[in-house]
Amino acid sequence: MSRAGSASAISPTGIVIVTHGQIGQSLIEVAEFILGTSLADVRFLTFRQSAMQETGDDELRRTIAEANQGHGVLVLTDVGGASPCNRISRIVEAGQVAMVSGLNLAMLIRVWNYRQKPLAQLVDIATEGAIRDIKGYRK
Repeated sequence: MSRAGSASAISPTGIVIVTHGQIGQSLIEVAEFILGTSLADVRFLTFRQSAMQETGDDELRRTIAEANQGHGVLVLTDVGGASPCNRISRIVEAGQVAMVSGLNLAMLIRVWNYRQKPLAQLVDIATEGAIRDIKGYRK
């Protein structure tokens, strides 16, 4: 799948967001507004864990496979140590699937803007962007 306006013929690193509830979908919508472009290639999965319904490894793997355009997939999760993060950590595969937790808007925008970078480098870009955006203010 090609992206409109892509300056490079290289397929980008795939991006998957796995969060509790609709947090990820909301971040995608705000990022689209800020960037003025569609993030339709970003896959989103609401993590479900209850007695009635659970997000399984097969569903996670299928979503990751759909996002992979040949250069690996970066999975972004909301809370480190929570169920989505723990489940994805079992699927991480050297050179093919990486994960960064602590998803925030700055991280998503940076990852989108640098998605042509290799997977390993994109992990660092995501982490650095999220941390750089954290500021404390007090009087």
